[in-house]
Amino acid sequence: MANKTTPSSSSLSDFESRLDKALDRVANDPEFVRELQSEHKGNPITLGPIVISPEEWADKQVRRAAAAASDWEKNVQRPRRDPIKAAIAAGPKRKQKVLESLEQEKWEKAMAKVNEDDMFAVIRKRGASAFRSGVEDRSGKVATRTKELQPMVAALKQEIDGMKDVTDADREARLLAARKGMIAIGKKRRGL
Repeated sequence: MANKTTPSSSSLSDFESRLDKALDRVANDPEFVRELQSEHKGNPITLGPIVISPEEWADKQVRRAAAAASDWEKNVQRPRRDPIKAAIAAGPKRKQKVLESLEQEKWEKAMAKVNEDDMFAVIRKRGASAFRSGVEDRSGKVATRTKELQPMVAALKQEIDGMKDVTDADREARLLAARKGMIAIGKKRRGL
């Protein structure tokens, strides 16, 4: 059976070290994992595992989240504080977390864990209609962005149209101008 420890105030000082060792065992000792996941005979009842099985856990999360969908919809429309102001105020924390994530290569590590079969199964299950409805639901946002972008792109096109277009070098310069222009438009939109 897995080693059991009873936390005490003195043992909390070395908690991180003990946890690190236990997590190493989880990664390298299949028997330890089986012990953690197994039921144990008790008196007079059988005791469940320390934590429910991964399958039960996932099923429980999905059922509860699905059951709470209407609560989510209601509550997301009545936030306790202004979400935009809160997001802006959290900027320094976000920046620190992004830098930390980059240093620790969290994105790369998370992407390495993506299961393509699961990903494509969800895509097939949801189908093109999920993509379509997502785009259609955001049509107002798309309209707002294109209204902002259109005059900027028109100004860029006007500048490019005014450039020479005789030689290959001219055409390369126009292509580079288009790329640089779109980058400049992006910066302008972000207030940079």
